[in-house]
Amino acid sequence: MKRLLLAMILVVSLAVFIGIISAYYGPGYVAFSFADMSIETSFIFMLGFLTAAFFFFHYLIRFLSVFLRIPDYLGFRYSHRQAEKARNALVKGLIEMSEGRFLQAEKILLKQAQHSDTSLLNYLIAARAAQQQGAYDRRDEYLRLAHESTPSADIAIGITQAELQLAHKQYEQALATLNHLNQITPKHGYVKKLQARAYQNLGDWENLHKLLNDVKKHHYISDDKLQSIELETYTGLLTQAIKSDNVDKITSVWQQVPKKLKQDIQLTHIYTRYLIQHQQDNEAEVIIRNYLTHHWDDKLAVLYSQLNTSNPLNQIQTAETWLLNQKRSALLHTILGKLSIKQSLWGKARSYLESSIDIEPTAEAYLLLAQLLEDKMHEGQKAQRLYQKGLEIAVNQISSNQPSATSFTTETTNKPAPNLKLIQ
Repeated sequence: MKRLLLAMILVVSLAVFIGIISAYYGPGYVAFSFADMSIETSFIFMLGFLTAAFFFFHYLIRFLSVFLRIPDYLGFRYSHRQAEKARNALVKGLIEMSEGRFLQAEKILLKQAQHSDTSLLNYLIAARAAQQQGAYDRRDEYLRLAHESTPSADIAIGITQAELQLAHKQYEQALATLNHLNQITPKHGYVKKLQARAYQNLGDWENLHKLLNDVKKHHYISDDKLQSIELETYTGLLTQAIKSDNVDKITSVWQQVPKKLKQDIQLTHIYTRYLIQHQQDNEAEVIIRNYLTHHWDDKLAVLYSQLNTSNPLNQIQTAETWLLNQKRSALLHTILGKLSIKQSLWGKARSYLESSIDIEPTAEAYLLLAQLLEDKMHEGQKAQRLYQKGLEIAVNQISSNQPSATSFTTETTNKPAPNLKLIQ
């Protein structure tokens, strides 16, 4: 519009200028001759004609230019509308996914996937929607279409596939996918994390152990989570080695366990029980002693009292040092009584067992003390009273832990017994 106005001003200005010139100098004269044809006219008319012709052809060319671009313009408008529909479909599909309407989300995302410049996202989200519905064949098909739409997005597609396979407990397939991704991008932290998860679920402790070194080095997993996985890994490695009865392997695994993890009670129980079963009580004594010096555990303390070491007096001295922090432990006093009996220290054994009963009477302490008084100290009458008290405690414990005959009959008639698998 501005250009047209400017052109009109220019034409008017030119006409005024020509009018002034013609008024002063006259209209002028122009003649054209071509072959047998000749044209004669005034200069002013000729100038006006040329000016009009210029503007006519100028706007004619512009009109033709716009006309010829109409198909491209219509195509652009169509593409723009399609892209807008695709964007709206993606947003709506994400909303449906977030609200848990997975089938609707899948349909919306697929409808516009081929027309969208974000078709990769459409197919990946549709795959997740199919996974939520348990439609694993459709899920795999959408992942294939995602690869076809964007071949360069191998890593994104592969990670999505591995995540979905892990969620579906397809651990071996997920591991194959992740191993392929690891070849493409060996230093990808999230791939390493997913690999660790796959190995963990498969119970492949050897490969998980190798991978943990890399994971630890690059901080792919939080410290708390890493320590938990590490503990599970060494527990699995140690258990497998003990099952294989490979002494060198068992020793090697224990030596590889980090110092802080050797303070874990489960690992300590597993390894010390193995040592005791294979008559390596001296080695077990060192491990149990180191653990109980810093952490107390009743079961491990009982295990300590069952050891047959080459220096049993040292065991008594060690256990006595634990009394500093466990003065009111009836169990520790009972253990010291048992260790003293092994070394024929009758007076010391009696003292510890009596202290144990004073702190908390138990059937075991009464039994040990009664046997000691009857067999070694010739106090049969007192021993009989202790036997009776110990028996009363044992009976009371059994009564409190088991239901009466009436209640058992009532319960079993109304529901199946616990810990039984019913045949379907």
